[in-house]
Amino acid sequence: MDSVTGMDSGISGGSGSGIGIGAIDDDQMFMQGMAAWIGGTGDLRLAATAATVEEYLAAAPEPGIVTLDLHLHNGSDPVANVAALVGAGHQVIVVTVVRDQAYISATTEAGAAAYLTKNNNLDALAEVVRALHRGDLPTTPEHAFWLSRDDRPTRPRLSPRESEILRAVGEGMLHETIGRRLGIGTSTVRSHLKSVRAKYAAVGRDIKHPAHYRDRVREDDLSRERLDPNP
Repeated sequence: MDSVTGMDSGISGGSGSGIGIGAIDDDQMFMQGMAAWIGGTGDLRLAATAATVEEYLAAAPEPGIVTLDLHLHNGSDPVANVAALVGAGHQVIVVTVVRDQAYISATTEAGAAAYLTKNNNLDALAEVVRALHRGDLPTTPEHAFWLSRDDRPTRPRLSPRESEILRAVGEGMLHETIGRRLGIGTSTVRSHLKSVRAKYAAVGRDIKHPAHYRDRVREDDLSRERLDPNP
């Protein structure tokens, strides 16, 4: 896609029902599939698309949620791209095939709200979008993976249940799957993840902003035990 394309009345934030999403990606096959999928969700809409960050910002879209491919064909720097979008007031979800700690660290430090690899399905992306729209900080598998391997001495003391849920999310399990295996509700899984963030805050290591994830890396050396219904 060569330029910003309005999908409802134009740029994100225009008229139209549902949560407006901007998308920056030059993979036309992926974008066409994403557009078709979003059209069937009922509560999301593709508000604008572009092949580059420069084109997207040139159209002056209202601040909103934007998905961003990590490596665009124009060779632009991923971290600079995130910083430019965040600086314009957007919430950025990096969507990529690359699961690399250096990139996850750098882009979240630049302000990305989430980092999601394309081996996740589009339903996972929808949940991240909905969480951001609610004002929540989503815990993606990549970020949970960091925290579950945090080994610094200043780590907070997590309960066995919090540790295994964090570890399970880091290994890519859906909240619903974790809940079924543990015999608890999905809302309880999310409550445990909120408790993890609260415990980091209590020791002065807040995770109120996505960039804080980088500072929590390698703090908790959690064992890799199977999920046990009995905490």
